[in-house]
Amino acid sequence: MGEPKDKRRFTSGVRFKALRAVLSYKFFRKSRPLSMTFLTTHKCNFDCQTCDIHKFIQKDIPSERFRQIIREVAAAGAIRVSFTGGGEPLLRDDIGDLIRLSKSLGLIVSLVTNGYFLDRKLEDLRSLDLLLVSYDSTKALKNTSESPLPRILENAILAKKSGIPVVLQPLLTKDTCLNIEHFFELSRRHGFVLSLQPLENWYQGSSPENLKPTREELTSAIEKIIAEKKKFHNILNTVRYFRTLQKLWERSLTKGKCYAGIYFASITADGYLYACNPVIKRDPSISVLDQPFETAWKQLRPPACGGCLWNCHHELNNIFSLDLATIINLLRFSRNRMVYRS
Repeated sequence: MGEPKDKRRFTSGVRFKALRAVLSYKFFRKSRPLSMTFLTTHKCNFDCQTCDIHKFIQKDIPSERFRQIIREVAAAGAIRVSFTGGGEPLLRDDIGDLIRLSKSLGLIVSLVTNGYFLDRKLEDLRSLDLLLVSYDSTKALKNTSESPLPRILENAILAKKSGIPVVLQPLLTKDTCLNIEHFFELSRRHGFVLSLQPLENWYQGSSPENLKPTREELTSAIEKIIAEKKKFHNILNTVRYFRTLQKLWERSLTKGKCYAGIYFASITADGYLYACNPVIKRDPSISVLDQPFETAWKQLRPPACGGCLWNCHHELNNIFSLDLATIINLLRFSRNRMVYRS
């Protein structure tokens, strides 16, 4: 039923490698791509209200070059890779091979999916360290009014029962905020951890106004989320993150310390390296198709922006800033029995 629990933990060797990279940058300004996100494909069976990546990316990295990029990323010092959207990763025929290659190189591997094809791909996903399933009312299938949510939930339950660590990842829309107890109930009943994501401008698009919670709705939901986290330890995000989101929601962010392009970055489905997802097709493109990854990495610079509240970036920045509360939260979840089965 999946890999043994101890093989999925944030081991002392991984912790030492990350700490060494952080100190190397602080003292010698030498950056390392510790965490790499792959926007795995531009293809998708969904037509979600908050995603417009199809406007910018219309082809995929060929399989053999993709495999070589993963090898080059690992050789450059990565400890983690994530196969995520833009499109639906499970639509790539080689996704199982890409995951298995990453694991064979000693990488921590996560995957973000809309969940619709999980039942067809379980064997390809069994070695994942984390499976994040997008689940909220913005999810919509192409060419039909049928809601995909029942099938997504059924497949997420199936993956969890198959020994794959599953995290439900809802967007904090108006609907999610007003019905946050529903997500708590799913978490408790099925043993899912929750990772809650705010609405953000995504690839230069913007979220429809009808999806946005009011400040009062978001604040109320966050208070309930923090209480749930403290009682059941089933929320992946830190309390500090939610307090920051509560404080800065819909306000202009001033420039803070961001380690995008220093410790983490993104590679698009068509083979370009960017410091992070929000600057895709905005900042200069650096190809990884016609040059080695390490050469491309040396050309990368942190984004010139006011920062963002995208939770994965915010939490990574806190980790690489050696924020004690964030690191303790990470270590707790590396041993969380809701995620890692005994």
